[in-house]
Amino acid sequence: MSVSGAAGPAWLGIGAQRSGTTWFTDLLTQHPQVGLGTNGKKEQHLLHKVADGVLPADDYLALFPADGVRRGEWTPQYLRHASVPAAAARLVPEGPVLVLLRDPVERFRSAMRLAATRAAAGNPSPWPYPVPITMQTFTGFYADQLAAWAAAVGRERMVVLVYEQVRRAPHAAVEDVWRRLGLDPVPLAGIEEASGSSSRADWDWPAGLRESLQVMYRPQLARLESDWGLDLTDWASTR
Repeated sequence: MSVSGAAGPAWLGIGAQRSGTTWFTDLLTQHPQVGLGTNGKKEQHLLHKVADGVLPADDYLALFPADGVRRGEWTPQYLRHASVPAAAARLVPEGPVLVLLRDPVERFRSAMRLAATRAAAGNPSPWPYPVPITMQTFTGFYADQLAAWAAAVGRERMVVLVYEQVRRAPHAAVEDVWRRLGLDPVPLAGIEEASGSSSRADWDWPAGLRESLQVMYRPQLARLESDWGLDLTDWASTR
């Protein structure tokens, strides 16, 4: 809590990019007592700026007043940003920390398709080649990133979900988060609707890239299974 008395987020979504986080947030905020920051944004993209000393903490915390609504945000970039976990432990000391994880090879392809979708719409990435592929490769190192977050905020606060499983049974996952926020479930609507952030353009794999990713990610899968008890049988593209 800041000296100004702002409440801060009641829940915090941190990842992973291209893993259904927009869809899940839309379901989560259907509860009348769950909401986003006062500016209505799902992704604030601010906590890493606070962590890096670019933005005052109160500018972030003020978006989440103590008004009876369990307000939060979900910025997938936070999972892979090395300085955010410590800032989150200080500024968001309570409440669940939510993570959705998708087969990392499929997640990578979706991220590159999104980049192609934006380029086709006249919004190319500001990053010079080859930063996008390098960054998207690192984004799939889930086990390393989760370990850093658990060390900072405490493993007991982490709610780590497998996207492919949540997609089949979203009610149970959403209701579990609501209960962690002290709320009774309400009916959900629009479960099958496509996310507004869906990729539409196609993207072809460069020769050998998919196979390289499979080699790099398999040890991560083994740690997710052993350290976090996740069932990753749906992740056929990486196995």
